[in-house]
Amino acid sequence: MALKPATNPDVEAATIELTIDGRAITAKDGVSLYDVVSGTGKIVPAMCYHYTFDPFGSCGMCLVMVEGKKAPVRSCTAKATAGMVVRTEGDDLFQARKKAVEKHLSVHPLDCPVCDADGHCELQDMAFLHQVTNLANAKQKLIPEDTRSLVLDFNMNRCIACGECINICKDVLMIDALQFAKKGGFTQVVAKGDQPLACEFCGDCLAVCPVGAITNKYSKYRYKPWQLKKTTTTCNYCGDGCQMIVETKDREVVRVTSPLSWKNKWGDRSETAKG
Repeated sequence: MALKPATNPDVEAATIELTIDGRAITAKDGVSLYDVVSGTGKIVPAMCYHYTFDPFGSCGMCLVMVEGKKAPVRSCTAKATAGMVVRTEGDDLFQARKKAVEKHLSVHPLDCPVCDADGHCELQDMAFLHQVTNLANAKQKLIPEDTRSLVLDFNMNRCIACGECINICKDVLMIDALQFAKKGGFTQVVAKGDQPLACEFCGDCLAVCPVGAITNKYSKYRYKPWQLKKTTTTCNYCGDGCQMIVETKDREVVRVTSPLSWKNKWGDRSETAKG
């Protein structure tokens, strides 16, 4: 399946000019402001963004200031318009993003030492980047782990409800096997109908999860990510030629992951936003 950034307009859009941090930028009218900012080389934090589907806007990290707006706006869901004046840096934005991280961590288990995502967890990175140290008011959700699937385990205590797993399954793979459900007072990711997950087990939901809420039951608690050698190869299941990453320890295959993982979640922005 050929992937393209979801904010590409279906028809040729007009080229506009806007200002980002004092620099005049040309872009396509109506694309995600986050795409435009990223296209300039600036890095705006984001956890629920993935280039393969439409922006979801749930994590509250990609905040920028837009002239004429009193409060920071989420750049992923904001659309670029002509004459827009945008600021991506400043102590006010740093503090606003820090509050978003603290909100996520307030109900997130601090089980990093035993989490499969330790060392490549976006929430962990965001906490470090924004110097989050005060978690005195953190409360655990205490949701039982869902181990009904044949391959994947779902730990909703770690979930930040970013929606990436649901969106990639529905909008990119067009399988639509996952959904949000309100259970125990919390929004959780479950298989459709809250049944044991029964799908193709392509693993892309696991690959895009930014926090280790979805894990492979056959490889978790065995090795840390940095202990594994990663080799890119091609799946031979069919003729599509999809790329995959084989992760090994010594001569043992530990797990197979997808190039759609969070490290590649921004994709190729070069043709998305520029005019």
